[in-house]
Amino acid sequence: MFWRVTLGWLAFVAGLSLAVVIATAAASYGIPTLGLQILLAVVTTSVSVPLIYLLRRYVDQRPWSGLGLSSPPSGFRYFLLGIGFLVLITAAALLIGSAAGWLRIVALHLPAATMLVILINALIAFFYEAFPEEITFRGYVYRNLNTRFPRWLALTLQVVLFVLAPIAVTGFMVAIGIGTWDLITVEYIVNLIAFGTVLQLCRIVSNNLWMSIGFHLAWLEMVRYVVVPSQYAFIEIEYLSVWGNYMITIGSVIIGIILLIVWSLRGKDRIDWSRVEPDLPPDSKSETGEASLPSHTV
Repeated sequence: MFWRVTLGWLAFVAGLSLAVVIATAAASYGIPTLGLQILLAVVTTSVSVPLIYLLRRYVDQRPWSGLGLSSPPSGFRYFLLGIGFLVLITAAALLIGSAAGWLRIVALHLPAATMLVILINALIAFFYEAFPEEITFRGYVYRNLNTRFPRWLALTLQVVLFVLAPIAVTGFMVAIGIGTWDLITVEYIVNLIAFGTVLQLCRIVSNNLWMSIGFHLAWLEMVRYVVVPSQYAFIEIEYLSVWGNYMITIGSVIIGIILLIVWSLRGKDRIDWSRVEPDLPPDSKSETGEASLPSHTV
């Protein structure tokens, strides 16, 4: 388990590091920002995701579906669920921030230019951030951790590894002389901890990785274009206090964590957080006698 988790973590770190190195080199040739962003997305996904697939296929020797990633048609509703959940907690954060006097909604816009930018950026963000990160951390890394540790500890360790990934990439960039430590701040680390937690909770309570991907992608677009202090945002806001900014970025995520924990403890389908889940081969039977595991046990 240790080596599988380590190799999975390294697969993402290697893909992201290579992408940054190539994009940095390409920038010296005057390639525009959009071209660099596309390059980052293509390299990150084309390196890290195939490596994770090879690890799952030949090291784990288990089916890809065991990571919780169903086919796109069946996973689409979970993808929309992740987006819808983000909309819900963002609305809650706006209401709380407004009531507390930390921010105010200035105006609502529907700028065509911003809609086009979001469509382009969402595609880039999907392949640069949302898809490879969820496949790696909330999929492969968590699945292997949960074969040895209870769910709550597997989630915690996944978050630690998630935080260590950008630190490792930044350290590599600094070592080869093309990066600095400016990005790695206490605020950044706190955001990563909260973000990694809510994304893993999405995966656990829905039993489908597409919810995590949908939430991840929607959050990125929300904090960049949808709810920001700009006339080009869909919801133009004004921060009356530094807490207003925190309420939108990390406050919404914390609200999400609380709601997902409550969701996981509901009724007869409540999550068993102490459960260790063996990664059974395709021809094995579960405790219920079925070839596939029941909901909330993967």
